[in-house]
This record gives sequence, structure tokens and C-alpha cells, in this order.
Amino acid sequence: MQILSKNSTKVYPAVPTQHQVLYLAAPDHFVRPKHVAMLFLFSAKQDGTEVIPSYHLKESLTKLLVPFYPLAGRLRRRKDKKLEIVCNDDGAEFIEVQVDASLEDMGISVLSLEYSELLNPSPKFFDDSILRCPLLYVQVVDVSLGICGTLSVPCKRVLIFVEVTRFACGGAALVFALNHTALDGMSVGHFSNAWSEIATGREISLQPFHNRTLLKSNCPPGPQFQPPELRVISQELAPAASHLEPSCLSPAERMFTFSPEQLKKLKSKASQGLERGYFSTFESINAHVWRSITRSRGLDFSKKTKFLTTLDIRKRVKPALPDGYIGNGICFVSASATVGDILQNPLSFAANRIREAISSFTEEDMHSVFAWTEQQEGTIVMNVNTGDSAGQDVAVSSWIRMKCYHLDFGSGKPIFVGPCGNPYDGNVIMLPSHKGEGYMNIFIGLNPKHMELLEKDSEFLEAEESSKFNGF
Repeated sequence: MQILSKNSTKVYPAVPTQHQVLYLAAPDHFVRPKHVAMLFLFSAKQDGTEVIPSYHLKESLTKLLVPFYPLAGRLRRRKDKKLEIVCNDDGAEFIEVQVDASLEDMGISVLSLEYSELLNPSPKFFDDSILRCPLLYVQVVDVSLGICGTLSVPCKRVLIFVEVTRFACGGAALVFALNHTALDGMSVGHFSNAWSEIATGREISLQPFHNRTLLKSNCPPGPQFQPPELRVISQELAPAASHLEPSCLSPAERMFTFSPEQLKKLKSKASQGLERGYFSTFESINAHVWRSITRSRGLDFSKKTKFLTTLDIRKRVKPALPDGYIGNGICFVSASATVGDILQNPLSFAANRIREAISSFTEEDMHSVFAWTEQQEGTIVMNVNTGDSAGQDVAVSSWIRMKCYHLDFGSGKPIFVGPCGNPYDGNVIMLPSHKGEGYMNIFIGLNPKHMELLEKDSEFLEAEESSKFNGF
């Protein structure tokens, strides 16, 4: 695949917004200060009209950046090394790329315009296409905030990049990369929905709320215990898997699809033996994934493994955050066990570990995490794959509540939505599926040798759709 053309322009808010410095709360400081990208694929129009035309995307984006004005600003580090956003209308980067390949060249087949889905795309699509070639600019920015420096290079402080890749067949891909310091998954869903509303001529149904001082810690000053889910990087932010063999620095990435029936089956299996009630879909599917990844790694039974995930705290704080809160409204929680306990016990064991980790997290714990975070000077990241559990952990981000397949940016709904890459071994991302309501897509990044074993694991695959997307 060759890049025929590539150009970059700035998109500014439609009208000047209030210039100010936006305080970033503790949760904004314990996510990786890098860009997280979302991919939307669109099939060609039968009548030959252009898909998601750039002029329309720019026009709607310029309107969107008025209520979402911090995203048109720039990130900077204060003297005390904490980050903040300078709201100055400097704009978003808009990149447009034309390539000579078609979606079918990439292994993607559109079955019908009424109910579009992907049919066994080739790994070539993700190895050789928009995620690896036209997005070079975004790829560089993804690691640009990995140091605790002054952020002196202006382009490295841009909060949002938008890229449209146009294929020879008339199909297109829309990718937007948003700095995680500025938004979490819930906020990305809010941003995406608002953009879709503007792009289709509607009013924004939920106005964004930007005051992050609501999450300032109310704990008294003084020493705080370090949360086991977090660690401080004092200098350069190294890859999370740097302690592993070189092949694991570029994990194999695959997507697996689970149907409503299979999810129900897993809930039933996980809940066997419970005296009353049942485990949730989240608890059941993640117990299954945690167990399966652990089995594929072939670890000694005495080794320790951790399961980490994000917890939405928007309704857990008192008072609750406004529905339109923009920022990172999350905390990390973790469960741990020996490999032997995970593999030798019924699925309910792992599911119960996950339940206990979530249910035992209190508001007092949350404010303690905030207070500890506010005292740190270095970059704070998730404590995954370190120490005694190096190369043994599983970290899950659930975007399952993100209603992404109803989004319309001006020329129809996407045929596929997914993240642009898993950053490390054992990272798992959950999203709604292109297959329809109730289906779930699970993206897994794993050491290539272990991924090969996972793909052949009959116990893992018996609950997974046979026609999986084999090439995330």
C-alpha cells in the first residue's frame, strides 16, 4: 500500500472561547499522558458520493470545539510538575491521507449496506494500513509526553488529532486521537456523541462540564499509603513490557467476538455454586479472559498474577459528578491470586476475586488515592507487569457502554469501531461489536507465542465466536 497524498491543517473553534488555565485532578495524573486513538471504518457509497467529506468534518469539528474548548488548548507542566491545560484556542490537528489500496485489499469485505459487518479481515489490514502508515504523525505524538520534562515542543502538547484515510474503493477511515490526560473512556463517548449530533444538524444533548476541582482530595495533608495499583516513573516513561523479551515489546493483537448466548453461558458457568444471585457479565467474561490468558502463558503455579481494571467513580463521589463531567472520572482497582488458584479452581474463583476488588473499594480509599497522587512529582502509571508479577498481569479497560455504532458524522454509520493498538502484553479492551446488539468485541494484546496458544485454546474458544476478527 502506497500513500498517494498527505496533508495537515489546523481546526480552530468556530468562535473565540474563554482563555484560562484548566486544573487537572488526581485521576488525570494517573493515566498515561499519551494519546489514545479510536478507529471508525466506513464503506463506500453506492452512488459514488464521498464518505465523511473533510469539509463537513472540519465544519462540525470547529463547532464542537466551542463547548469542548479545552481540547483546542495545549498541555503543559507546572513548576511543581503537575499537568494543566492552557485553554487558548490553538486548535486541533486535522490530517487527510489518500492511499492506493482498497478495503478489500486489506481483507475487509462489506456484506450488505443494510447490515454491514466485517468478514475475517486479514492481519495485513492492521499490520500494513492506516494504523501503521498514514498515522505516523499520531504515532509519534503517542509517546511524546512520556517524559517529565517541560513539554517545550508545541506539537507535542496538542490534545486532539483527527485523521481521515481515504481508500481507492471509496471507503474511508476516521481516527481521532485524544490525550488521555484530557479524557477517559466515558468522556470520549460523550465527545463522540456530541460530534455526531453536530455533524447531523442536531443540538448537543448533554453539554460538557469542565470544572475538575470537584475531584480535589478532601483528605487531610500528610503521608499516604501508595495504592498498589499505581507507581511513579521519575524519569523517562519506559514501555510497560520493557522487562520482557524483545518480541513482547510488540505484542500480537487480536479481536475476539462473544455473542449474547456465549456471554450468557459464561455467566452461568461462573455462577455455578453460588447460593444466590449470579456474577455480572463483566465479572464472568473477565474471569474467563484472565484465566485463559494466564493458562496461555504457561506460568508456574506458585507465581502471582494480578487483574487490574478501571472503576467509574462519577456516582461514587459525594456529591456525584455532573452527568456531563469531562475528564478522568476513574480509579484503578486490582485483584490478585496465584496462578494455581486461578487455574485449579472453578471460574467462580476468579469472578469472585474481581467482584471483591470492585465492591471493597470505598470512598475513603478513593480520596486516599487522590491525596497520594497529589503529593507525587513524577509521572504516575498503572502498576502492571512489575515486581513479582512481571509478565503475568491482565489489565482491562471496558468501553462497553460506549454506543459507537449509532454515530453518524454526516454520511452514515460506521461498519466497524475499534481502538488503535494495545500498548502492552496483557492489555484487554472491551467494546460493543459490529455484529449487533448484545455482542461484545474483546481486543487482546499478548506476547506472540502466548497469543498463538490462546488462539488454539479450546476452553477459551468454546465460548468465543468461531468467525473471529483475526487481525486487530
